[in-house]
Amino acid sequence: MSEAEVLEQRRQARAAKHLVDESLVNLHQKAVIALLDPIEGAHVREQALEHVAKWERGHLCNPRYVQAWRGILNLPAAAMRAAILRDDAEGISLRQNSPFGFLVDRAR
Repeated sequence: MSEAEVLEQRRQARAAKHLVDESLVNLHQKAVIALLDPIEGAHVREQALEHVAKWERGHLCNPRYVQAWRGILNLPAAAMRAAILRDDAEGISLRQNSPFGFLVDRAR
């Protein structure tokens, strides 16, 4: 494989990852809106905490993410929003291990 082909594959991989990251940000923006909703917020938080507990019981996720998400979901609203949408490596990593998958099928 030529160097040009390798570089093109890397470019394509970065572009694909960017699309995934963008999709995850959109999901988590949706999660924040749902969490801050006065009617459904408590239920959404409860569902997310249930997912985190399932991860922990089944050893389905690194304990670091279990701890991080449990802490985030127990923050006051403004701090929770900032933690969920943080735009650093840790925020990206947390969004890739998200307890909000149940929101994917909700109307956009």
